[in-house]
Amino acid sequence: MPDYIQVAILRAYIAGAAARSLSDNELQPYIAPWTGSNGQPAFYRQIAQMDQRFTDEVEPHYREFRCPVALLWGEEDRWISPQSGEKLAAMLPDCSLRLVPGSGHLMQEDAPEAIVAAALRFFAS
Repeated sequence: MPDYIQVAILRAYIAGAAARSLSDNELQPYIAPWTGSNGQPAFYRQIAQMDQRFTDEVEPHYREFRCPVALLWGEEDRWISPQSGEKLAAMLPDCSLRLVPGSGHLMQEDAPEAIVAAALRFFAS
């Protein structure tokens, strides 16, 4: 398909991952890899390969984690619900979950300060 259509699709798709509106400049780094003769087919291959069975295959191994885990999850994540984050945290031993207000799936755009603060707390302990 023409790049302008691909870009429009990507803008709508990626914008749905953020809790706030993203500017064109903020969206560009997420869009750029998925355009052109290599990027466009790679995007659709990735989408086609999304399959719950891959998650199901590794899920029994979550209990084997031997290190602490700090899990951040966007309270407004429309891609993967906060309830899924709670379920994941319950499967991981020694896992602390923090739901981040005002953040969606693209937490690095919605609440980068929450990521930095959590990393500082985690590595200081």
